[in-house]
Amino acid sequence: MRWLRQQGSLQGLLGVVGLILVTGISPVQAQSKPKLERLKVAIAPLGWDTNFTWLQSRSGQLDKRPALEFLVGIDPKTGDYVPQLAEKWEMSADGKHWTVTLRKGVKFHETWGEFTAKDVRHAVFLISQTESVQSDAGLWRSLLGFEKADSAEDMLKKVAAGVEIVNEHQVIFHLQAAVPEFVEALSANADLPMESKARWDAGGKELYNQKVVGTGPFEFVERKVGSYVLYKRVDNHWRKTPEFKELEFRWVPEGVTRLASLLAGEVHISDVDRALQKDATAKGMQIVASTLPAIQHWWTFGGMYFSEPDKLDAKSPLNKVEVRQAMNMAINRKSLADNLLGGRVQPLRMNGFHPDLDNKIWPGLWNPEWDKRAEELHGYNPTKAKELLKKAGYPDGFEFQVYLYTLPGLPEQVDIGQALALDWEAVGLKPKLVEIDFPRVREKYRTKTVHGAVFPARNALRALDTVRIMNKTKDSVVHAYLHPYIEERIEALNTVVDPKERARLLREIGDHKLTNFSEMPLFWLFAEVAVNPKYVAEYVFPGVITGFFTHLEYVKLAK
Repeated sequence: MRWLRQQGSLQGLLGVVGLILVTGISPVQAQSKPKLERLKVAIAPLGWDTNFTWLQSRSGQLDKRPALEFLVGIDPKTGDYVPQLAEKWEMSADGKHWTVTLRKGVKFHETWGEFTAKDVRHAVFLISQTESVQSDAGLWRSLLGFEKADSAEDMLKKVAAGVEIVNEHQVIFHLQAAVPEFVEALSANADLPMESKARWDAGGKELYNQKVVGTGPFEFVERKVGSYVLYKRVDNHWRKTPEFKELEFRWVPEGVTRLASLLAGEVHISDVDRALQKDATAKGMQIVASTLPAIQHWWTFGGMYFSEPDKLDAKSPLNKVEVRQAMNMAINRKSLADNLLGGRVQPLRMNGFHPDLDNKIWPGLWNPEWDKRAEELHGYNPTKAKELLKKAGYPDGFEFQVYLYTLPGLPEQVDIGQALALDWEAVGLKPKLVEIDFPRVREKYRTKTVHGAVFPARNALRALDTVRIMNKTKDSVVHAYLHPYIEERIEALNTVVDPKERARLLREIGDHKLTNFSEMPLFWLFAEVAVNPKYVAEYVFPGVITGFFTHLEYVKLAK
């Protein structure tokens, strides 16, 4: 398997001669250092190649973000909220109404005029419309009071009622629930970029399909499906004018090829497998890490719809808690971390929860006992795993599918899946590896048809975002582990504002997820990219946006 091959020395494969054989790039190209006008970024394909912001997951928005801006920005060093297209925001005492004052004088690209309140309402319409599959689509529909039976006309009325336009530069969001963390949904951490209402009125979806138009520091030039997306800088941009004239995202599926292109000077920033990073640094490249823990990585049990018994597959072994615990205890997490991730990981106790990220918002949320109990309940113990399988009625194991696909920021994801399969085979299970495109899996779990399979996930969400997106029956977009206990606490969260009470409810959700083995948590990681220092002098990014690299407009070029 590929992950086993990568544990050995890759020097021969990735030497200069090997690079030329693999890529056809000459060493002359690698040694030349022309003035850099186009910054090229190599990443694995996202699974979507569209200019519509609402027809992909949060990760799929990565190649559109250079052209777009949000109401609230994210500081590249601290990850804190900072004003962007909104100058200030204020919450009502009950947490249901938010007044947002907009920045004046910001222009859309091309000739689409000034950004105003009508564009904010339009952005909410785009993300909440029926065909939207964005990660926060369900959240917005819930907050605006949408029902499945609502007509398009009714939905437009609810958007208009939910986003009150006070004047051209002020809106009030009227929500159906208390959401003291609402600023997160307005921020660049989430899915609500500002796009032009005037442009929509002029040409609708047909015009939007042609290019991405926003207020960001880069203006869209062209997209070649399956190959690249190209931008040009916006001179004298209101927030930050980039040092380079053009920005290109280049889709490169294979990690070895991405590294080869980086070493040869064909690209300047690249997503590089952690197992290959030593080869990159040996050739003079530099590894840049996000300023914050950026990626939580875990594996999901498909079909855990306990809130809707009619959706369950009664014959699925995954329904049994002993099976889920056994599959957790079969995993040698230390081996995974050391062999595939360079040991640079933090433990993930349950998806969504991190002691530092969450305690800033909800004091007292993190339960220190989770560290101890996680080792007892999830720690590597193949002997105990076999006993649990026998107790559950599967002494000879069972067959199940393991979906393998790539996602940006964690190129090792397929290798991790292959390694997990070996761990599960070692305790008598019978995993079947299935290579598949992520959008196909996403459609399966969105429609609650991903029974009898396990699949990977990686993102940078916080606790409340995670449970709303993944552990909520109604208006969720992932439908991972659904249970009445969690649903009750999510409903309670919609009615309280006190941070300590909200922390208590979330902590109870965490306790339940831990002891019921709702998923197979692996690691928190910092997002890491390789840069060619001949071209890139400094790159700072928080990582908490999609668990990947953003803020490319702030890249400083080598002189």
